[in-house]
Amino acid sequence: MVVDFDAIVSIDLINEFVTGRLGHPKFEEVVRYTKELIEKSGKFAVLVQDSHREGDPEMAVWGRHAMEGTHESETVPELKGVKVVIKKRTYDAFYKTGLDELLRKRGAKRLVFCGVVTDICVVHSVASAFFRGFTPIVVEECTDTYSPDTKKKVLEYMSKNYGAKVISFTEII
Repeated sequence: MVVDFDAIVSIDLINEFVTGRLGHPKFEEVVRYTKELIEKSGKFAVLVQDSHREGDPEMAVWGRHAMEGTHESETVPELKGVKVVIKKRTYDAFYKTGLDELLRKRGAKRLVFCGVVTDICVVHSVASAFFRGFTPIVVEECTDTYSPDTKKKVLEYMSKNYGAKVISFTEII
């Protein structure tokens, strides 16, 4: 391992965003890389996933998606073995979820972020981690969005504004 880290935070690798209405075939590669990272690193991993209720703020923007208790809000089959799952109702993995406390109890400081989509939930979660004093690391192959240009810009943005270390998969495994 070239880059040392304490924990993996996976964002929204659920049916809705991988194979569902808001999914994209290339997101299946994100799942594959994330699974490999979790398995090979042996590090603590937590899946933070959309699980919405009527009236959540995102409903006004995206419509009904990943509704609590539905197949769409469930973990993709490839990651069902990850035991720690936290449900979220906003873009930010830390907002009212208990993620901060969980990571601090484990002594985690350097967090690897994986998931979809890079320019929405991933960037908001990276920002939130930074503001809470964590060191964010983003593995390029372990995150994606609908547009390659957007992904590139957002990775640069996270690096510049939140000090996120943006690395390739080969730098971490």
